[in-house]
Amino acid sequence: MEILSKSGRTSIVYRYANGLAAKMPREMSAGLPGRKEWDAEIDNAFMVEQKLLQRLGVHPRIVVYKGSCSIKGMKKGLLLSEANCGDLQSYIDKYNREIDDAVRKQWSLQVAQAVEYIHEKGIIHSNLGTTNILVHRAGGIPELLLADFGGARCEALDVFGELLPDDPFSDPWLTGDGLKSPKLDLYSLGVVIYVIMTGHQPFHDGPAPQGEERLDYMDRVRGLYEQGRFPDLVDVPFAGVIRGCCCERRFDTAKEVVAAIEAEMGH
Repeated sequence: MEILSKSGRTSIVYRYANGLAAKMPREMSAGLPGRKEWDAEIDNAFMVEQKLLQRLGVHPRIVVYKGSCSIKGMKKGLLLSEANCGDLQSYIDKYNREIDDAVRKQWSLQVAQAVEYIHEKGIIHSNLGTTNILVHRAGGIPELLLADFGGARCEALDVFGELLPDDPFSDPWLTGDGLKSPKLDLYSLGVVIYVIMTGHQPFHDGPAPQGEERLDYMDRVRGLYEQGRFPDLVDVPFAGVIRGCCCERRFDTAKEVVAAIEAEMGH
């Protein structure tokens, strides 16, 4: 079975059938230290994601849940609609020079609309980043879908994932109850829009860093964030929106971010 993605902490995604993907639990070899804790984390992540995708239902900006999925020799997983262009970060890394500003602006709006919708449903993604957003082309320009809800939280359902955003998508000044609030996603959203509009991650040129370079980059960017620094936004489209999410922190809701983007687009 063809592997579509191995980048997830808790899962591996396979092509299941035409237009469908199987998200299956990542397993640890028996006998290794921490196996019990790992299995508990995996089970919680898949339980959370299933419940939240069921709550979200069908929405044009959210990956579609099709039901549970069984593959011989594996623990039960999730059957999802397949996004045929992979994740957003990989797409930008590969096609950055071919993506025009009109598409980037539309994508920024789509991501903001996705976050607005999940917040309306009482869900905080908690791990928003460019690898958790998928690209799907059904005709015309590719569109974006928000995915990977295993680390998310929803008090109304009493389900709580156990993840926080990785750098550079994490707000260094958010602590305590702030880490349980929609504000957590708004900072991440601003960074996602920055990556979409510039084609690169903050304080890094070219494709997203990988491996050891990524770990070094995460440490470096967190240090810069903690100094109150953010990349220069001169000539960056939606600079005011990005600044409002990441520097001024003036937005209280994703709905306000959507309105600000639409105002700049003349909607």
